[in-house]
Amino acid sequence: MVIEKLRKIMKALILVAHGSKKYKSNQEFKDLVEEIRKLNSIKYEKIETAFLEFAKPSIEEIVEQLNSKNITEISLYPYFLNSGKHVVNDIPNIIEELGSNYQNIKFKLFPHFGSSKKISTIISEEI
Repeated sequence: MVIEKLRKIMKALILVAHGSKKYKSNQEFKDLVEEIRKLNSIKYEKIETAFLEFAKPSIEEIVEQLNSKNITEISLYPYFLNSGKHVVNDIPNIIEELGSNYQNIKFKLFPHFGSSKKISTIISEEI
């Protein structure tokens, strides 16, 4: 009789921003992710920051780290206002490649931030 080893589902969330050459811009995003981490620590074992350009770490670097921590599911949340090239092409292509390289991890892509129906309410409350 073969006994299969049960593997605990370990979830991670990667919030992805474009990245900037300016330290302050990248730090603002990291600070936001820290706040999100505090609010969602029960849902995810790890919540990480990644950038597409001009800043580190990249999505690929974070996935490599998470893989070494036995994460089995990774969700990615694109912090982008519009469905431009990065949202429509770049991030899905990165996820597709990562899925091939890390077949032990299930990847999920959330809709980008700008598609949220709550943004108009937030702006209306701020003005």
